[in-house]
Amino acid sequence: MAFIDGIVSAEMTNLIGRLLLALYNAIGDFGWTVVVFAVLLRVILSPLDIWQKISMRKQNRKMERIRPQMEKLQRQYANDPQTLRMKQQELQKKEKIHVFASCLPMIITLVLFFFIWDGFRALVSYENEVIIEKLIQIYNDNVGKVSAEELNILLRDGYDLHSFLWVKNIFMSDIGTNVIPTYEQFVGTINATMPNTAPVTYDVLVGPAAEFYNKTGTWDFANWNGYFVLPILSIATSFIMTKVMQSANPTMPTGTAEQQKSQQKTMKIMNYVMPLMLGVFAIMYSSAFALYYFISNVMVAIINISFTLIYKQIEKKQAADTHSVVIGGKKR
Repeated sequence: MAFIDGIVSAEMTNLIGRLLLALYNAIGDFGWTVVVFAVLLRVILSPLDIWQKISMRKQNRKMERIRPQMEKLQRQYANDPQTLRMKQQELQKKEKIHVFASCLPMIITLVLFFFIWDGFRALVSYENEVIIEKLIQIYNDNVGKVSAEELNILLRDGYDLHSFLWVKNIFMSDIGTNVIPTYEQFVGTINATMPNTAPVTYDVLVGPAAEFYNKTGTWDFANWNGYFVLPILSIATSFIMTKVMQSANPTMPTGTAEQQKSQQKTMKIMNYVMPLMLGVFAIMYSSAFALYYFISNVMVAIINISFTLIYKQIEKKQAADTHSVVIGGKKR
């Protein structure tokens, strides 16, 4: 087991990877480990999410309040774009409106996305290297002692296949790919490394499992690793959440009418590009990451709905209090 210890010190320096590994050791199933991790992370981040939503609602109220003034400036300086933008910025600064606040959710989402993705990449790479180390031990312990056919059966049965629901290997994409990675996928997509001490090639160690589990052709549906379910769910929920966040955090375009149209067009394009770009990661990389991304989106939706319902009640109560008139020390 010396090489496995070497992997832990060499590859699992990634914080998220270590947290996932610790959770897996406690839970014992990689699929449920991902689900629990996604839920826990969103719960931990929920105070930040709530603070951000409250802040954005305050910004939105300020924007609505100055909207007539902004429209007046647009009419007044319609032929002077430079002065118009300067006057608009002065008004926003006076009202303490942060013009880049609406971009904050998108920036946080992207930073968190790539941070978590890097953790999953490290974990998948690590676990595939552990599988190879186990196969090397099986090979070394049995070569020359059993027949070639028996050795192949031992190698096939010794391949740790981590399945979850319909996905046969959670470390591979939930698409019509092979269940067992080829050497090119092992060193390329998975970014794993064969140990220098390996007595034989990757194909000799993994070949028996690959022959047993992998598809025989493109349309061998029964032996696909997955059926595009998680990538589709990831893209769909990402698109919905982008639209929801955009509607909840509207921007107030500045500049001339032409400049405003350009800004709105850019935002509309981003509403499509972002989900598709993030969905590509769910398709290209492991089912484990696609599962995390989907569960995370669902949790964000639950938090958003809960926050909206609660905050509407708070605003309703505040509105009722505001309309109360105090006469003679009494509310009426």
